[in-house]
Amino acid sequence: MIGGPTLRYSLSCQAREKTEQPGSLVHAPSPLGSLSARRAIYSRNSVSWASTRAWRHDLKQSDIRALRTAKQNVDEGVIAGAATEVAELVGALFGPLNSWLVSTVAVGHSRRPDSFAVRLAAAVALELRLPFDKIFADRFVDGVSHPKEFRKLPALQRVLDPQSPVLLIDDVATSGWHIEEAVNSLRAFGVGCFAVCWISGTLKASQRATIDHARGLRHAHPIRG
Repeated sequence: MIGGPTLRYSLSCQAREKTEQPGSLVHAPSPLGSLSARRAIYSRNSVSWASTRAWRHDLKQSDIRALRTAKQNVDEGVIAGAATEVAELVGALFGPLNSWLVSTVAVGHSRRPDSFAVRLAAAVALELRLPFDKIFADRFVDGVSHPKEFRKLPALQRVLDPQSPVLLIDDVATSGWHIEEAVNSLRAFGVGCFAVCWISGTLKASQRATIDHARGLRHAHPIRG
């Protein structure tokens, strides 16, 4: 698939919102900039992944700059906040994932083995009380991460052959290319895998207004189970 991923489902539905509490993701401030809280599922070809937040269209560029700074500094505060959000979504989707392994996509443009995404995945594993390990070899590359450059990357190599299902964690999925590549590699090896990303997609003002209006109606008229 060329271009961006397909938004399959928004998880901001009544069934989920009725159980939200004031300290939940819907009400929590973003760990970084002005990211919008939106639990959603995206797809690229035959691979799907879930995400907890989306870029705000009007503030996307400033938030991208803030994320680059956080990644360069491996900001532990941002990582901790993002890990909590991702772990909460995983728990809501699956409950306890007994015997699963947490990992992440191959390190590339960050050019450091303990990259932001690696530390995020390790922090999620800690929150879920699951083991973490790197399955894919680092493949450091120069330049800016962009879908047009991905096909120039060396082939993906595994440094570990997992013997259990894998929860794949990434910080940002733009086209979903890296997630698709990693998930397909694990599936070909015969291992089940599901990916969860912290940030995916962009919300325009009209979309945010619709979501906020729906939340306001639910808060004004509580749903009783």
